Amino acid sequence: MKVSKNVQLVLDVLKDEVDGNVMSALRKITEDYSMTWVYLTKDNILFPTTTNDMETELEDVYHIKDRQYDIRNITESDSVVMLELIESYPDPKTGQMYRTPQVIVLEMQDGRIRKGRHYCDPQLSHCGLSVEQIEKGALKGTTSKITVK
Repeated sequence: MKVSKNVQLVLDVLKDEVDGNVMSALRKITEDYSMTWVYLTKDNILFPTTTNDMETELEDVYHIKDRQYDIRNITESDSVVMLELIESYPDPKTGQMYRTPQVIVLEMQDGRIRKGRHYCDPQLSHCGLSVEQIEKGALKGTTSKITVK
C-alpha cells in the first residue's frame, strides 16, 4: 500500500510506540506538541491533555509491551491525518488484553506531528472486548488495512 509522507510519519510514530522507542518518536513531533483525549476521566477531568514534559509522558506509555494498532481507515488533507482503528494492549499487571475502537486526528506541521486528538470511550477498554465484538458493532463492515505491531 503506497502512502503519503504524512501518513508514513504517523505509522512510524505508532511503530515507535509499539517498539517503546521514545527518542525516535520525539523526533517526529514538534516542540509544542500536544495530545487531547476527547472524554471525561474517572477523576472528572474533562478533555485530559499532555503536559510540556513529553519525554516522561511517552516513557509512561511506551513501556507497555505487545501493543497493536489495527487500522481500518485512513484519510488525510495537506495538514491532517485521521485514523480509525482498534488499539489493543495488555494490562502490564494482569495481562488482560484491552481493546479500544477509536479515531485519532493528527495535525501536521513542517513534516512533524503538532497536535492530536483521540476520540474514544475509555470505558470500552476495560470491557474485555474481542476484535469480533468491535467488528460486529462499532466498526461493522470495516476490514484491516494496516496492522502496526
